[in-house]
Amino acid sequence: MKKNVIEKLIGLSYLMRFDKPIGTLLLLWPTLSAFYILTEGKPDPILLVVFSLGAFLMRSAGCVINDFFDQDFDGKVERTKERPLVTGAVSKNEALILFCVLLAASAYLLTWTNKFTFLMACLGVFLTSFYPLTKRFFSFPQAFLGFAFSWGIIMVSAAELNSLNLATLLIFLACFFWILAYDTIYAMCDKEDDASIGINSSALALGNGVKVSIFIFHILSLIFWCYVGLYGGLDTIFFFTLFLSFLFVIRQMLLIKDYDRNKCLKAFKDNNWIGLLIFIGTFLGS
Repeated sequence: MKKNVIEKLIGLSYLMRFDKPIGTLLLLWPTLSAFYILTEGKPDPILLVVFSLGAFLMRSAGCVINDFFDQDFDGKVERTKERPLVTGAVSKNEALILFCVLLAASAYLLTWTNKFTFLMACLGVFLTSFYPLTKRFFSFPQAFLGFAFSWGIIMVSAAELNSLNLATLLIFLACFFWILAYDTIYAMCDKEDDASIGINSSALALGNGVKVSIFIFHILSLIFWCYVGLYGGLDTIFFFTLFLSFLFVIRQMLLIKDYDRNKCLKAFKDNNWIGLLIFIGTFLGS
């Protein structure tokens, strides 16, 4: 009995991607950056903790609902065929219960915020839950993910300022194009599998122009971050971290040039360093 419980908990943790924190980090870094920019370096420490926990919970919830909807597809894709819902380590009902528990925990965190943040969070839950379905009918689902993963910026602004301003919009756009870049790289890992089973992705939609498009998305993101720095009066250190981020962009372009699946996955994971660098720049430059 004890062994079965442990195996079930392991299965649930894999469903939440507990063993793969990269998604949480990609969600967390720009959220923390927004705190320091929007508050001019003086974020509310309680809200910092609340949003850090929220990033983990909502990313986990997103993974659970994604696997719930994609169970039949995941079994046909090399990278995802061992996911818990495919192997039977976790049942559909257990996945739904876990999803509700994660949402309930996230909702509790909102008691530390204001009404505006709560309203924005409701929209965020819709975006997170609906994104997996867009792969079935929308040729560029990464755009929808861009909104979902950038929504934390809107919520930070709502929590700290109780309003949205130009800086909020600029940070949102910087994150949106960054997400388009790195998730298109991620989609390149499954390009052939997605095409064979009829799943849409930006990697497929962009065709032969995918590498150029990824580079343009990255450059647009860095341009918007530059506007953020200029508008917010950030110190030179912030712009230096943007330059270092650009070097990582060049590295990513070299990694994906031959469409090698393993190198594309490495390029995707490299975005953690871009997010971290920009956060360091906002922390030191605010």
